[in-house]
Amino acid sequence: MLAEPCTRELTNTLAVQSSKPRRKRRSRWKVRLDIGLRGATLTIDMTLYRRKNGRWYVRVTLDGRQWERSTGETDRDKALCKISEIVKQAVRGIENGYTGKTKVVTTLSELAKEYIPYAEAHKAKSTVEKEASKMKLLVSAFGERKLTGITVRDIELYMQHRSKVVKPRTVNLELALLRHMLNKAVDWGYLKGNPAKRVKPFKEPPGRIRYLRRDEYDRLLSVCQLTPGLYEIVLTALETGMRKGELQRLTWDDVDFEKRIITVKQSKNNETRHIQISKGLLPVLKGLLLERPHSHYVFSTPDGNKPCGNWRRAFETACRRADVANFRFHDLRHTFASYLGMSGCNAFEIKALTGHKTLAMAARYTHISDVQLRTAVNKIRATCIKRVR
Repeated sequence: MLAEPCTRELTNTLAVQSSKPRRKRRSRWKVRLDIGLRGATLTIDMTLYRRKNGRWYVRVTLDGRQWERSTGETDRDKALCKISEIVKQAVRGIENGYTGKTKVVTTLSELAKEYIPYAEAHKAKSTVEKEASKMKLLVSAFGERKLTGITVRDIELYMQHRSKVVKPRTVNLELALLRHMLNKAVDWGYLKGNPAKRVKPFKEPPGRIRYLRRDEYDRLLSVCQLTPGLYEIVLTALETGMRKGELQRLTWDDVDFEKRIITVKQSKNNETRHIQISKGLLPVLKGLLLERPHSHYVFSTPDGNKPCGNWRRAFETACRRADVANFRFHDLRHTFASYLGMSGCNAFEIKALTGHKTLAMAARYTHISDVQLRTAVNKIRATCIKRVR
């Protein structure tokens, strides 16, 4: 096979050209090589160039047939290391009897097929699962359209139609997915510009923050003790602010009793965070371990072999019995963050403990309760009375 020597020569040639002293750093290099293939001479023209987005691209022309690929790099030297593999792919196609142009992604449906493996490699599993339904909607609306034919107006009309069915937040999430897909199309050389970048998202109402009052807190925990296993799950959520999926994936390897730390390895943002185990939670977790010493998961099925399934129905029943209305399991996380804010923690501390991606998201919980406001007003009155006396 001739792909290896020809690409090695190509890389060396380009390296020599780029190492020559120049007054101005170039953003485009051209190389021509002649190689023997099946008794004939094949001419390869290769161009390495940089686009306005800062990334380097390789264009390979084999006897008039063109291959164009993105190296995915913004650094010239790193891009130089990748051209060998790209040229190998082009030459391999010729050796295998390739007779036409390479297949180029032209529609959103084709782009989705390439985007899914990328998302699975770079995003959390839960995120990929949530985006699957959004992607089906986008493919249904734009799937057969050419990428170059999707306009700003097309996207705005789609958003207007969807806004009649779902909330603005949902439409904005679909827009964000479309924007990212088209951004990757630009990065991969399938599209020159992203029309979704110029589309404004809908204004969203303030996010829902529902947290337990002190009396609701006590009632809910009391009722949860009547359902085996539910009390431990709810208390852990209240004391750590962990998401439902994080609780389901939690293993005993993630719990360090000596340092009193829980490590969340697979979070929503694909980032690891550490949570302190409170005095109240410590004996509860130790009790669970003694109860099921052979279980791999902290919250497991009775046999200890699998993580605990969906406890939604049990939790909703407990809320009804405790007279806690308009409350979801995720609101336990809001309760944890809200109590942190009311205890005097700043946004940086809340962000570190909850794993929120931005300070703005954590700052939502630095609100002041009615009790704190009433206390502040009473302090003013007490000060005035002292001055009068």
